[in-house]
Amino acid sequence: MYIRGVGRTRFGALNLSLPELMYDSVMEALSDSRLESRDIDAAIVSCFAPERFQSQLHINSMVSSLFQVNKLPVFRVEAACASGGVAVNQACHLARAFENVLVVGVEKMSSVASRDATSILGLALDKRYEQEEGMIFPAAYALIAQQHFLKFGSNPEDLALVSLKNHSNANKNELAHFYRKRVDLEDIRNSMPVSSPLRLFDCCPMSDGAASLVISARKTCDRDIRILGSSVRTDNLSLVDREDLTSFTAARLAARDAYSQAGIRPKDISFAEVHDCFTIAELIAMEDLDLCERGGSAGLVRKGETSLDGSIPVNTDGGLKADGHPIGATGIAQIVESVKQLRGEAGRRQIDDPVYGLTHNIGGIGGTAVVHILGAG
Repeated sequence: MYIRGVGRTRFGALNLSLPELMYDSVMEALSDSRLESRDIDAAIVSCFAPERFQSQLHINSMVSSLFQVNKLPVFRVEAACASGGVAVNQACHLARAFENVLVVGVEKMSSVASRDATSILGLALDKRYEQEEGMIFPAAYALIAQQHFLKFGSNPEDLALVSLKNHSNANKNELAHFYRKRVDLEDIRNSMPVSSPLRLFDCCPMSDGAASLVISARKTCDRDIRILGSSVRTDNLSLVDREDLTSFTAARLAARDAYSQAGIRPKDISFAEVHDCFTIAELIAMEDLDLCERGGSAGLVRKGETSLDGSIPVNTDGGLKADGHPIGATGIAQIVESVKQLRGEAGRRQIDDPVYGLTHNIGGIGGTAVVHILGAG
């Protein structure tokens, strides 16, 4: 499968409606692919909770309303924060039956109060064991961080370095939520505690935004980027049912499958876009993806190996932490960044001579994991 075109909006608190966000990202992806709306044969839309954030369901029909030339089949997927990655995976299957498949992910979150947004996000947690006990995502990832500290010797300073690196990258990304917002190490260290050991700058923002792709089974030009591996795996919904809080089994399995499909090894990866909803999640991701040994991710961060000029750049666009996290768009935006890197079109954050890019998208607390591997040509 090949990615023919990509597009996305800015991420942040935006004065745009849900359909306006989708329209802008879709039009950019179509322009980038040199296609028109009548050339699209099917579409998949990713959106986590429009019924709660926007009092709007039937989002697939809303996507269809953007195309007045042909009434194409449109499907919606939802897998919490992994919705975008799952949509891309399903588009790869659809592209075996349809020539050009549009993937669009969107979320409009800023129109509700932060307390209400926290409640909506909590719907992705297990109702009996977590929601009804007052568990929220920052607390869940705080537990994970505590266990990683105890097991591997990582510490809050490692988390601060992850945050600093991602904010630095976001300042080179004009579409990022935190673009032109200066954040230094002291800001991170002294930010408000959220759930110990996590502080405010360990947590991703709630963002509005959209991202789109056009996927086809055939290559049409040298700018097309190939999807070499695409894998989805799932695990138990609740942390109560997990034996190890310092690793996500679904992510490990998805990565193993994606590497096998692509015919490459972890050491071949040039860069990775990982699901850093919280800074500890970036450390966990690097280990689950075998980019380092278990417990070795903090060492890579300390040495600067995950920076733009390091041996394995991670989250070149700023990641969820600083690029932003409009849930339905996140997994697709990771692909957009990877395509730009592989084409050499990432501007000030462009890394040297990338060959293979990896994206890692997580839903819930590791309940769903999606891994994609991309390569040029």
